[in-house]
Amino acid sequence: MLFLLNDQIVDVDIPEMRLERRWRRMGCGKPHAFRAKDVVNFVHARLEQARFFVRGVDYQEACDLASLIIARTGANSLILRQAEDGSTEPQLKIIPHQVLEVYARGAANDEGSAPQFGTEPRRALS
Repeated sequence: MLFLLNDQIVDVDIPEMRLERRWRRMGCGKPHAFRAKDVVNFVHARLEQARFFVRGVDYQEACDLASLIIARTGANSLILRQAEDGSTEPQLKIIPHQVLEVYARGAANDEGSAPQFGTEPRRALS
C-alpha cells in the first residue's frame, strides 16, 4: 500500500503484519490500544524529533510509522502543515491511489530512476 508520510512516499506490504512484527522497535507500546489521536500524536512527535535531530526518518522507519497509521486509522497519508510560529500541525488524509502513484513517479523522475518501492525513500513533489 502506498503511503505519503509528509513528503516521503513508501510502499508498505501488509501493514498490519508489519506492525505486529515491529511495534516493539518503534517504541510506541502496544498499538492495538491506540486510538487515532494517539497514533497521530506518536507519529507527529517522532517526525518532529527526527526533523530536529536526524533530518528525517529513514525508509524502514517511515514504513513502520506508515503501517501504524494505516492499521489504526485507515488513512494513507499524514502531512505536517507548517504554522506561522514554526510548529507543525499533523493532518491525516485519504488520497486517491492514482495521486500517490503520480507522486511516486515524480519522485522517481527527480531521482533519475524508475520507482522501486521497498528499497529507498521516495520524496514527493512539493
